Amino acid sequence: MTIMSDKSMRPLMREKRKRVWELDFMRGFAVLCMCFDHLMYDFAFLIKDVFSNVNQVNNSFINNLMELAQAYWHSAANGVYGFRFWAHYIFVFIFLFLVGVSCAFSRDNIKRGCQLFLVALAFTGATFAARAMGFMQSGVVFGILDCIALSILCVAAVDIATARFKPLNVLAPLVLGVIVCAVGVGKRFWLWGKPFETAFDASHLFDYIIGTRGYGDDWFGLFPYVGAVLLGMYWGRAAYSKRISLLPVPDGKWNKPFCFVGRHALIFYIVHQVVLAALVVLLCLCLGYRM
Repeated sequence: MTIMSDKSMRPLMREKRKRVWELDFMRGFAVLCMCFDHLMYDFAFLIKDVFSNVNQVNNSFINNLMELAQAYWHSAANGVYGFRFWAHYIFVFIFLFLVGVSCAFSRDNIKRGCQLFLVALAFTGATFAARAMGFMQSGVVFGILDCIALSILCVAAVDIATARFKPLNVLAPLVLGVIVCAVGVGKRFWLWGKPFETAFDASHLFDYIIGTRGYGDDWFGLFPYVGAVLLGMYWGRAAYSKRISLLPVPDGKWNKPFCFVGRHALIFYIVHQVVLAALVVLLCLCLGYRM
């Protein structure tokens, strides 16, 4: 049996100390909020689409969950954007902001962005296969993974362009982030009142990417979202220049589940929708619902 020397273990110890617990916590919190959002979607719409005897079973527990989920998803009334609308944008901003903070920690954002983009392309292909089999209404053309990947590459480009000018290298993400968010938010609210495209049009692919047109079950155009990543990049450099936690490390276990999810956010994103839908279907089957 080979025993690692203290010297050989030092890199592992340093790597472990690099974790900033509050970033993992906030990332995990945002991911779990996303899981809750999709779980509410399953209760609001999936059950009626999958099961043929919903009215005959009339289970009070499931009916109450369906009503709660539908109220959550239709929380906008009389033209006023409700809880779900605002909560969605707030938690997406938090998640992408933390992506930007992670970019400030990374030594090779080009590699990270390219690797994630390959994962995003594979995920897109899987969703179109699911659409062909009738499991999804639309495929994912430019979803959150694509948005994060290209945003990381945009941050890397800004970083390279300003690398020789130290003050500009720090402030450029802040200035660009504010501008992109301002322009993107204006465009997004202008777009929101227009009909979403129900059919994929390859000639509009650039518009889907930029954010001037929308399509798909999971669409995140670069504007304004790349602005959140740029702002996170600035904050990461300004507040975490030493790459250490700004808050005392909690002495309890309450934060560990959130931190665990935050450390494995990509895995949770890829698998959570299938797992949640399967759990909802299994629960309903146990209660007498039939497809």
